[in-house]
Amino acid sequence: MSVKKIFRQDYGQTKLLVKAGTVSGHNAVRRSKALDLTITYIEDGIVYEELPDGTKKQVRIVERKEPAIVLTKGMVLHGK
Repeated sequence: MSVKKIFRQDYGQTKLLVKAGTVSGHNAVRRSKALDLTITYIEDGIVYEELPDGTKKQVRIVERKEPAIVLTKGMVLHGK
């Protein structure tokens, strides 16, 4: 008796969706630069704005919050 691995059935579709997202992201950045628009992105927890002339301006620092509840194996969650 063989066990089916469900995640492998969607591997091709997932790979295609990731590639489509990457290509569309690159196209959006390229078009924004062509229209002299600012591009906002996060790198290493810092929010930057890249101006049309290529200069970067730091906007703010993003703080990572620790989860309030740490889930462990075997925990039972009750929803209301």
